Amino acid sequence: MESVLLEIVGRVATVTLNRPDIRNAFNAEMIGELRDAFTSLHSRRDVSVLVLRGEGKSFCAGADLSYMSSMAGFSLDENLADAHALDEMFWALRACPQAVVARVHGHAMGGALGLLACCDLVAAVEGTQFAFSENRIGLVPAVISPYVLEKMNAGAARRYMLSAEVFTVWAAADGGLIEYAGGETDVDEFVSTVVKALAANGPEAVQVTKKMLRDLATLPSWAEKRELTTKTIAQKRVSPEGQEGLKSFLEKRSPSWKT
Repeated sequence: MESVLLEIVGRVATVTLNRPDIRNAFNAEMIGELRDAFTSLHSRRDVSVLVLRGEGKSFCAGADLSYMSSMAGFSLDENLADAHALDEMFWALRACPQAVVARVHGHAMGGALGLLACCDLVAAVEGTQFAFSENRIGLVPAVISPYVLEKMNAGAARRYMLSAEVFTVWAAADGGLIEYAGGETDVDEFVSTVVKALAANGPEAVQVTKKMLRDLATLPSWAEKRELTTKTIAQKRVSPEGQEGLKSFLEKRSPSWKT
């Protein structure tokens, strides 16, 4: 991969958008590389955390100009194929079993907000500019919308998608798109602390918890929710990781995944 870097150290994977000369703007190749990087982590039960970040001055400025220029000449079928490829990238990130933490700075525009919406925790540096910029140029934030509405307050998403106005880290936090905002040092410390805490947890427990929370949001009745949660904890208690965790707690020692 050229536009994306993937590094795994211990239980932490880091995916870095690596087109700093154009503020990590998307093109077709980068979209495919991000999809492949995220997909490669789906089966990694030894990885508990994925950190998503951007190299250079910005996290991601949306689609790059050459990519947008090529799309202008696409047929309907070509545009449909391109939209499916973009959606597959977002779905691959959403489907990651690991806890996903994003570190955002500079700009997060257009499709970049789809990436943030697929993350479990987002920390942004003060001064970061956000925008659903599609309406401004006569387009629609369509592919990212289901992912954004899963995370962001619906009223805030409606406002900023329709207006295409630039909004601040504080508005992003109020709208539910990000979880933390602060100075650059504060953001780095927050990400480091959260990643350290997540990596210290049982890797399977993190993944099962994430899946359970997603499943609970789709179940229509309390009966189904109660069935899911009681079955989940019972299965986890008898699992090898659950047994090791309980034994290490009772024996006042670190569990095996921390050694």
